[in-house]
Amino acid sequence: MKVMTFNLRTDFPLDINNRWDKRKEIVYELIKNNDFDIIGVQELNNKMFNDLTSEIFNYNFVGMPRSSKFFIERNDILVSNRHRIIEYNTFWLSKNPEKIGSSVWYSVFPRICTTALIELEDGNIVRVYNTHLDFLLPKAREYGLKKIGEYIENQHEKDDYPAILMGDFNSSPNSKVIRNLSEGKYSSKKFIAVQDSKKEIYSLSTLSKFKGSRKGLHIDYIFVTEEFDVKNSEIIYYNIDGRYPSDHYPISAELKIKDRLV
Repeated sequence: MKVMTFNLRTDFPLDINNRWDKRKEIVYELIKNNDFDIIGVQELNNKMFNDLTSEIFNYNFVGMPRSSKFFIERNDILVSNRHRIIEYNTFWLSKNPEKIGSSVWYSVFPRICTTALIELEDGNIVRVYNTHLDFLLPKAREYGLKKIGEYIENQHEKDDYPAILMGDFNSSPNSKVIRNLSEGKYSSKKFIAVQDSKKEIYSLSTLSKFKGSRKGLHIDYIFVTEEFDVKNSEIIYYNIDGRYPSDHYPISAELKIKDRLV
């Protein structure tokens, strides 16, 4: 199976020539030209959501906006219609995970995680989590991953399916939160980054800044539990005549569930 995480960059007025309407066709082409099974997107506002769902027909979208009034963004999961969505949920990284728009006081915006339980066309079942952590304070990012870890613990105590956790973590590979996640400090289900299969990726930025730069911060990740074999992982540099679909590069991975679980 092929999965991708992609921060789409919300439609920001100061981006001028890189606003959504000027690059959305590149996003469509990227998705249509690749046969992804599951895609996690971040910074998807309502207009962008309506455009994508009107153009991309072979995916089902699940997720909720992080707030109902201001700075509305979504961390939706797109699932190829080859697969069946069993259930899905969006929860808030706060003391009240079911309360729309809730957050801790030191988080700049409300932060969410969207999750889906998916039956693949081969009969295997996987859980997928997609998030976007706070961009300013390490404390807020650590709190967010702890809340996701608590949710993962509760779910996997029930059924223990293989899991994928992806998104924009706003954290470098050597940061405390990424080390803690890799060392299993947020949940008993141990997650490994797909980038570990090709460690040189860590030296490359996942921020294009709309300029094609490959130097800078590596902050986007796909983590998987130990039931997966990682066949390949890569940063996608797709562009059309030097125009990029986002200020982030997508990361993709080819995964296989180990035979003992089939």
